[in-house]
Amino acid sequence: MGLFGFLKKKNLPASHSNEADNSYETKFEEEVLRTIPRYISMPGAAVDIRVRHRKTNKIISFAIAYPDQFNTWKTVKSVADRRGIIYSLLDEQLGPQLQLWQIMERFNDDRNSQKALELALQYMDATVEEQPDFNTAMARTYFLLTQFEQAEQYCLKAQKLDPGHIRTKRIYADILHCTGRHEQAHRLYEEILNAKLTRDQQLSLSVQQLLGFDGDYINSPVYAFSWLSNMEDTSEEIWDWANDEFYYSPYFRAQHAYRLIERQEHLRGLAKLLSLVEEMPWYKEAVVNCFHLIEQSGMQEQLKEEYNWLERLMAKEI
Repeated sequence: MGLFGFLKKKNLPASHSNEADNSYETKFEEEVLRTIPRYISMPGAAVDIRVRHRKTNKIISFAIAYPDQFNTWKTVKSVADRRGIIYSLLDEQLGPQLQLWQIMERFNDDRNSQKALELALQYMDATVEEQPDFNTAMARTYFLLTQFEQAEQYCLKAQKLDPGHIRTKRIYADILHCTGRHEQAHRLYEEILNAKLTRDQQLSLSVQQLLGFDGDYINSPVYAFSWLSNMEDTSEEIWDWANDEFYYSPYFRAQHAYRLIERQEHLRGLAKLLSLVEEMPWYKEAVVNCFHLIEQSGMQEQLKEEYNWLERLMAKEI
Protein backbone atom coordinates (compact mmCIF):
# COMPACT_ATOMS: atom_id res chain seq x y z
CA MET A 1 0.00 0.00 0.00
CA GLY A 2 1.43 3.37 -1.07
CA LEU A 3 3.57 5.09 1.53
CA PHE A 4 3.00 2.24 3.97
CA GLY A 5 5.28 -0.04 1.95
CA PHE A 6 8.17 2.39 2.23
CA LEU A 7 7.71 2.90 5.96
CA LYS A 8 7.79 -0.75 6.94
CA LYS A 9 10.98 -2.26 8.34
CA LYS A 10 13.25 -3.29 5.55
CA ASN A 11 14.50 -6.86 5.24
CA LEU A 12 18.19 -7.56 5.28
CA PRO A 13 19.78 -9.09 2.19
CA ALA A 14 20.87 -12.70 2.55
CA SER A 15 24.60 -13.29 2.25
CA HIS A 16 25.95 -15.99 -0.05
CA SER A 17 29.42 -16.41 1.42
CA ASN A 18 30.19 -19.67 3.22
CA GLU A 19 31.55 -17.81 6.23
CA ALA A 20 28.43 -15.69 6.50
CA ASP A 21 26.18 -18.73 6.02
CA ASN A 22 28.00 -20.56 8.83
CA SER A 23 27.57 -17.56 11.08
CA TYR A 24 23.88 -17.34 10.21
CA GLU A 25 23.47 -21.06 10.83
CA THR A 26 24.93 -20.73 14.33
CA LYS A 27 22.77 -17.70 15.13
CA PHE A 28 19.69 -19.51 13.83
CA GLU A 29 20.42 -22.51 16.05
CA GLU A 30 20.85 -20.25 19.08
CA GLU A 31 17.71 -18.26 18.36
CA VAL A 32 15.59 -21.39 17.91
CA LEU A 33 16.74 -22.75 21.28
CA ARG A 34 16.17 -19.36 22.99
CA THR A 35 12.67 -19.21 21.54
CA ILE A 36 11.48 -22.60 22.82
CA PRO A 37 10.47 -21.46 26.37
CA ARG A 38 8.37 -18.70 24.85
CA TYR A 39 6.82 -21.11 22.35
CA ILE A 40 5.70 -23.44 25.15
CA SER A 41 4.79 -20.52 27.51
CA MET A 42 7.21 -21.66 30.20
CA PRO A 43 9.83 -19.05 31.14
CA GLY A 44 13.15 -20.60 32.05
CA ALA A 45 12.22 -24.04 30.76
CA ALA A 46 15.23 -26.20 29.90
CA VAL A 47 14.27 -27.85 26.63
CA ASP A 48 17.19 -29.05 24.54
CA ILE A 49 15.86 -30.59 21.36
CA ARG A 50 17.93 -31.93 18.50
CA VAL A 51 16.90 -32.68 14.93
CA ARG A 52 17.96 -35.91 13.28
CA HIS A 53 18.37 -36.67 9.59
CA ARG A 54 15.46 -38.76 8.35
CA LYS A 55 17.70 -41.32 6.65
CA THR A 56 20.99 -41.38 8.56
CA ASN A 57 19.52 -40.54 12.00
CA LYS A 58 22.52 -38.24 12.60
CA ILE A 59 21.97 -34.99 14.49
CA ILE A 60 21.76 -32.04 12.11
CA SER A 61 21.27 -28.32 12.59
CA PHE A 62 17.91 -26.61 12.36
CA ALA A 63 19.22 -24.72 9.35
CA ILE A 64 19.80 -27.96 7.45
CA ALA A 65 16.58 -29.56 8.64
CA TYR A 66 14.45 -26.52 7.80
CA PRO A 67 16.11 -24.79 4.82
CA ASP A 68 13.00 -22.81 3.79
CA GLN A 69 12.53 -21.29 7.24
CA PHE A 70 16.27 -20.69 7.60
CA ASN A 71 16.61 -18.90 4.27
CA THR A 72 13.59 -16.73 5.03
CA TRP A 73 14.83 -16.02 8.55
CA LYS A 74 18.16 -14.76 7.15
CA THR A 75 16.38 -12.01 5.24
CA VAL A 76 14.14 -10.79 8.06
CA LYS A 77 15.05 -8.00 10.47
CA SER A 78 11.89 -7.88 12.58
CA VAL A 79 12.24 -9.88 15.82
CA ALA A 80 8.53 -10.68 15.87
CA ASP A 81 8.59 -11.92 12.28
CA ARG A 82 11.67 -14.06 12.95
CA ARG A 83 9.93 -15.49 16.00
CA GLY A 84 6.96 -16.45 13.84
CA ILE A 85 9.25 -18.25 11.40
CA ILE A 86 10.78 -20.23 14.26
CA TYR A 87 7.33 -21.04 15.65
CA SER A 88 6.43 -22.63 12.32
CA LEU A 89 9.25 -25.18 12.62
CA LEU A 90 8.63 -25.73 16.33
CA ASP A 91 5.05 -26.63 15.41
CA GLU A 92 6.48 -29.74 13.79
CA GLN A 93 9.00 -30.46 16.53
CA LEU A 94 6.95 -29.69 19.64
CA GLY A 95 3.42 -28.82 18.53
CA PRO A 96 1.90 -32.31 19.02
CA GLN A 97 3.07 -32.31 22.65
CA LEU A 98 1.45 -29.00 23.60
CA GLN A 99 -1.68 -28.67 25.71
CA LEU A 100 -4.56 -26.64 24.29
CA TRP A 101 -3.73 -23.61 26.43
CA GLN A 102 -0.14 -23.63 25.17
CA ILE A 103 -1.31 -23.81 21.55
CA MET A 104 -3.57 -20.82 22.21
CA GLU A 105 -0.73 -18.83 23.73
CA ARG A 106 1.53 -19.75 20.82
CA PHE A 107 -0.95 -18.10 18.45
CA ASN A 108 -1.57 -15.16 20.78
CA ASP A 109 2.15 -14.46 20.82
CA ASP A 110 2.30 -14.80 17.03
CA ARG A 111 -0.32 -12.03 16.57
CA ASN A 112 -3.19 -14.38 15.74
CA SER A 113 -5.60 -14.33 18.67
CA GLN A 114 -8.52 -15.03 16.35
CA LYS A 115 -6.91 -18.37 15.50
CA ALA A 116 -6.30 -19.02 19.20
CA LEU A 117 -9.97 -18.49 19.96
CA GLU A 118 -11.08 -20.60 17.02
CA LEU A 119 -8.97 -23.53 18.23
CA ALA A 120 -10.15 -23.11 21.82
CA LEU A 121 -13.83 -23.18 20.87
CA GLN A 122 -13.24 -26.19 18.62
CA TYR A 123 -11.30 -28.36 21.08
CA MET A 124 -12.27 -27.28 24.59
CA ASP A 125 -13.97 -29.88 26.75
CA ALA A 126 -15.07 -30.37 30.34
CA THR A 127 -11.56 -31.36 31.41
CA VAL A 128 -9.69 -28.33 30.07
CA GLU A 129 -12.43 -26.00 31.27
CA GLU A 130 -11.36 -26.84 34.82
CA GLN A 131 -7.71 -25.96 34.19
CA PRO A 132 -6.49 -22.55 35.47
CA ASP A 133 -4.00 -22.34 32.59
CA PHE A 134 -6.73 -22.84 30.00
CA ASN A 135 -9.03 -20.24 31.56
CA THR A 136 -6.14 -17.79 31.78
CA ALA A 137 -5.31 -18.39 28.13
CA MET A 138 -8.95 -17.77 27.24
CA ALA A 139 -8.86 -14.55 29.27
CA ARG A 140 -5.71 -13.39 27.49
CA THR A 141 -7.14 -14.27 24.08
CA TYR A 142 -10.34 -12.32 24.68
CA PHE A 143 -8.31 -9.46 26.16
CA LEU A 144 -6.14 -9.21 23.04
CA LEU A 145 -9.34 -9.22 20.97
CA THR A 146 -10.59 -6.36 23.21
CA GLN A 147 -13.57 -8.40 24.37
CA PHE A 148 -13.04 -7.36 27.95
CA GLU A 149 -16.23 -8.70 29.51
CA GLN A 150 -15.52 -12.25 28.34
CA ALA A 151 -11.87 -11.88 29.33
CA GLU A 152 -12.82 -10.90 32.87
CA GLN A 153 -15.23 -13.82 33.22
CA TYR A 154 -12.46 -16.29 32.37
CA CYS A 155 -10.06 -14.51 34.72
CA LEU A 156 -12.49 -14.82 37.61
CA LYS A 157 -13.00 -18.50 36.87
CA ALA A 158 -9.24 -19.08 36.75
CA GLN A 159 -8.84 -17.27 40.07
CA LYS A 160 -11.46 -19.51 41.68
CA LEU A 161 -9.57 -22.56 40.48
CA ASP A 162 -6.18 -21.22 41.61
CA PRO A 163 -6.19 -17.96 43.62
CA GLY A 164 -2.40 -17.70 43.47
CA HIS A 165 -2.01 -18.12 39.71
CA ILE A 166 0.39 -15.32 38.72
CA ARG A 167 -0.42 -15.26 35.00
CA THR A 168 -4.10 -14.90 35.86
CA LYS A 169 -3.34 -11.95 38.12
CA ARG A 170 -1.24 -10.30 35.39
CA ILE A 171 -3.91 -10.48 32.74
CA TYR A 172 -6.60 -9.47 35.22
CA ALA A 173 -4.60 -6.38 36.14
CA ASP A 174 -4.35 -5.52 32.43
CA ILE A 175 -8.11 -5.93 32.04
CA LEU A 176 -8.77 -3.72 35.06
CA HIS A 177 -6.48 -1.01 33.69
CA CYS A 178 -8.03 -1.06 30.20
CA THR A 179 -11.56 -0.86 31.64
CA GLY A 180 -10.77 2.23 33.71
CA ARG A 181 -10.24 0.59 37.12
CA HIS A 182 -6.71 1.91 37.43
CA GLU A 183 -6.34 1.85 41.22
CA GLN A 184 -7.38 -1.81 41.39
CA ALA A 185 -5.03 -2.63 38.53
CA HIS A 186 -2.07 -0.89 40.15
CA ARG A 187 -2.68 -2.65 43.47
CA LEU A 188 -2.68 -5.97 41.66
CA TYR A 189 0.54 -5.17 39.78
CA GLU A 190 2.16 -4.29 43.10
CA GLU A 191 0.87 -7.50 44.66
CA ILE A 192 2.45 -9.51 41.84
CA LEU A 193 5.80 -7.77 42.21
CA ASN A 194 5.85 -7.99 46.00
CA ALA A 195 5.04 -11.69 45.85
CA LYS A 196 8.03 -12.32 43.64
CA LEU A 197 10.61 -9.74 44.71
CA THR A 198 11.70 -7.56 47.59
CA ARG A 199 11.87 -3.82 46.90
CA ASP A 200 15.68 -3.97 46.69
CA GLN A 201 15.52 -6.83 44.21
CA GLN A 202 13.06 -4.86 42.07
CA LEU A 203 15.47 -1.94 41.92
CA SER A 204 18.42 -4.13 40.97
CA LEU A 205 16.75 -5.75 37.94
CA SER A 206 17.35 -4.55 34.41
CA VAL A 207 14.35 -3.39 32.39
CA GLN A 208 14.49 -6.55 30.29
CA GLN A 209 14.56 -8.76 33.40
CA LEU A 210 11.69 -6.93 35.07
CA LEU A 211 9.36 -6.66 32.07
CA GLY A 212 10.49 -9.43 29.73
CA PHE A 213 9.05 -12.89 29.24
CA ASP A 214 12.27 -14.59 30.37
CA GLY A 215 12.34 -12.80 33.73
CA ASP A 216 8.74 -13.91 34.45
CA TYR A 217 8.12 -11.10 36.90
CA ILE A 218 5.63 -8.72 35.33
CA ASN A 219 5.56 -9.44 31.62
CA SER A 220 2.56 -7.20 30.96
CA PRO A 221 2.30 -4.90 27.91
CA VAL A 222 0.06 -2.51 29.86
CA TYR A 223 2.37 -2.25 32.86
CA ALA A 224 5.42 -2.10 30.59
CA PHE A 225 4.15 0.88 28.62
CA SER A 226 3.21 2.77 31.78
CA TRP A 227 6.54 1.95 33.43
CA LEU A 228 8.65 2.98 30.44
CA SER A 229 6.61 6.16 29.88
CA ASN A 230 7.21 7.27 33.45
CA MET A 231 10.97 6.72 33.30
CA GLU A 232 12.57 9.93 32.06
CA ASP A 233 15.76 8.26 30.90
CA THR A 234 14.24 5.41 28.88
CA SER A 235 16.44 5.06 25.80
CA GLU A 236 15.24 4.41 22.27
CA GLU A 237 17.10 1.11 22.46
CA ILE A 238 14.86 0.03 25.34
CA TRP A 239 11.74 1.22 23.51
CA ASP A 240 12.79 -0.85 20.50
CA TRP A 241 13.33 -3.86 22.74
CA ALA A 242 9.90 -3.40 24.33
CA ASN A 243 8.28 -2.98 20.93
CA ASP A 244 9.68 -6.38 19.91
CA GLU A 245 8.83 -7.99 23.26
CA PHE A 246 5.17 -6.88 23.17
CA TYR A 247 4.57 -6.87 19.44
CA TYR A 248 1.68 -9.30 19.92
CA SER A 249 -0.17 -6.66 21.96
CA PRO A 250 -2.38 -4.18 20.06
CA TYR A 251 -2.48 -2.05 23.21
CA PHE A 252 1.29 -1.65 23.42
CA ARG A 253 1.71 -1.10 19.69
CA ALA A 254 -0.99 1.56 19.59
CA GLN A 255 0.35 3.37 22.65
CA HIS A 256 3.87 3.26 21.22
CA ALA A 257 2.59 4.81 17.99
CA TYR A 258 0.78 7.59 19.90
CA ARG A 259 3.97 8.31 21.82
CA LEU A 260 5.88 8.79 18.57
CA ILE A 261 3.18 11.09 17.22
CA GLU A 262 3.29 13.18 20.42
CA ARG A 263 7.04 13.48 19.88
CA GLN A 264 6.34 14.88 16.39
CA GLU A 265 7.51 11.67 14.71
CA HIS A 266 4.32 11.55 12.69
CA LEU A 267 5.43 9.30 9.86
CA ARG A 268 6.89 6.65 12.18
CA GLY A 269 3.79 6.75 14.35
CA LEU A 270 1.49 6.51 11.37
CA ALA A 271 3.51 3.61 9.95
CA LYS A 272 3.19 1.73 13.24
CA LEU A 273 -0.57 2.31 13.37
CA LEU A 274 -1.01 1.18 9.78
CA SER A 275 1.04 -1.92 10.43
CA LEU A 276 -1.06 -2.68 13.51
CA VAL A 277 -4.34 -2.27 11.61
CA GLU A 278 -3.07 -4.41 8.74
CA GLU A 279 -2.40 -7.29 11.15
CA MET A 280 -5.31 -6.68 13.56
CA PRO A 281 -8.09 -4.89 11.65
CA TRP A 282 -10.53 -5.67 14.47
CA TYR A 283 -8.68 -3.25 16.79
CA LYS A 284 -11.17 -0.41 16.44
CA GLU A 285 -9.21 2.23 18.34
CA ALA A 286 -6.22 2.00 15.98
CA VAL A 287 -8.46 2.00 12.88
CA VAL A 288 -10.29 5.16 13.91
CA ASN A 289 -7.18 7.01 15.12
CA CYS A 290 -5.23 6.06 12.02
CA PHE A 291 -8.03 7.35 9.78
CA HIS A 292 -8.25 10.67 11.62
CA LEU A 293 -4.47 11.06 11.71
CA ILE A 294 -4.35 10.86 7.92
CA GLU A 295 -7.11 13.48 7.76
CA GLN A 296 -5.44 15.80 10.25
CA SER A 297 -2.15 15.49 8.37
CA GLY A 298 -3.84 16.33 5.07
CA MET A 299 -2.46 13.16 3.53
CA GLN A 300 -5.68 11.79 2.05
CA GLU A 301 -4.32 11.96 -1.50
CA GLN A 302 -0.83 10.64 -0.72
CA LEU A 303 -2.36 7.76 1.21
CA LYS A 304 -5.53 7.40 -0.81
CA GLU A 305 -5.50 3.60 -0.86
CA GLU A 306 -4.92 3.36 2.91
CA TYR A 307 -7.47 6.10 3.65
CA ASN A 308 -10.20 4.37 1.65
CA TRP A 309 -9.34 1.02 3.21
CA LEU A 310 -9.64 2.45 6.73
CA GLU A 311 -12.94 4.07 5.81
CA ARG A 312 -14.27 0.70 4.65
CA LEU A 313 -13.12 -0.92 7.90
CA MET A 314 -14.98 1.68 9.95
CA ALA A 315 -18.11 1.25 7.81
CA LYS A 316 -18.12 -2.46 8.72
CA GLU A 317 -18.36 -1.48 12.40
CA ILE A 318 -15.63 -4.00 13.17
